[in-house]
Amino acid sequence: MSILENIQNTVVPKIDFKKGKHVSYSQLSLWLSCPHKWKLMYIDKLKQPPNIHLAFGSAMHETLQEYLDLMYNKSIKAADEFPIHEDFQQRFLKMYNDYKKQIGSNFSTPKEIAEFVNDGLNIIDFFIERRQMHFTKKGTRLLGIEMPILTPPHKDHPNIMLYGKLDLVFYDEDLKKVSIWDIKTSTRGWGKWDKEDKIKMAQMVLYKKYFAEQYNIPVEEIDCKYFIVKRKIPKNPKYPASASRIQYYVPSSGKTTINRVTQDLHAFIEDCFKDDMYQSKEYTKTPSDKSCRWCPFNDKPELCDKKATS
Repeated sequence: MSILENIQNTVVPKIDFKKGKHVSYSQLSLWLSCPHKWKLMYIDKLKQPPNIHLAFGSAMHETLQEYLDLMYNKSIKAADEFPIHEDFQQRFLKMYNDYKKQIGSNFSTPKEIAEFVNDGLNIIDFFIERRQMHFTKKGTRLLGIEMPILTPPHKDHPNIMLYGKLDLVFYDEDLKKVSIWDIKTSTRGWGKWDKEDKIKMAQMVLYKKYFAEQYNIPVEEIDCKYFIVKRKIPKNPKYPASASRIQYYVPSSGKTTINRVTQDLHAFIEDCFKDDMYQSKEYTKTPSDKSCRWCPFNDKPELCDKKATS
């Protein structure tokens, strides 16, 4: 069968959080940065407090996905008639207010909220004006939005399922290849540090490998990239790329990288699960400027003393 037939004929089982355990890239990234932090969040159920960046990113994801769904699956006219600016503002403010209710107080200021709204509208204007540069290649089909992955990644733990959703999945009819895109929001775009962050890059590598397995597609026929939208651009940019609110990054996802990330995922499952249940034990602490800077438990010594353990 062709790639399209394989995808169309694949029925991904629905996730049932009451049965077995489910792991995700988010869990893996937490464990790789600090197993103790993973334990606090997933065993002790201490949640990370919401923030305005999370509300902004979620709203921007959903608005762009809605627009692209209309453009590819209905018509450009339908996409143009979509009130994209209003949609983003409504989603963003609703998410902010939902998070506000969760914690019982504001976590931002009216000035900052207005700044984020304005940044989002600037991104949308830039996106619309340059739509033809990024999304109108003839022969490209949008196969899905939030396409699911649900598969057991470790043969010795068949009841532990890797769960994920892919933001955008395209198919190039000329090249006969699938392209997986992950939408990221960023303040000023990705620099060298982001691109060299192996934990951050692992997300698309995992998606590529297990999407291929889930939908019975040769992994060599899948490309992946990060589609990054920037809130801020320099007033007097030195280079044209600096003035763009859209940035692409294609991570390394060859055989060597896939093997390394797969080994990391297996090590995570082996460290944290026994008989398909979370292991109750002391988990390694790996304090560092990098891992502790944005940790929600950074100022809670009763939860983490920041002393390294092995």
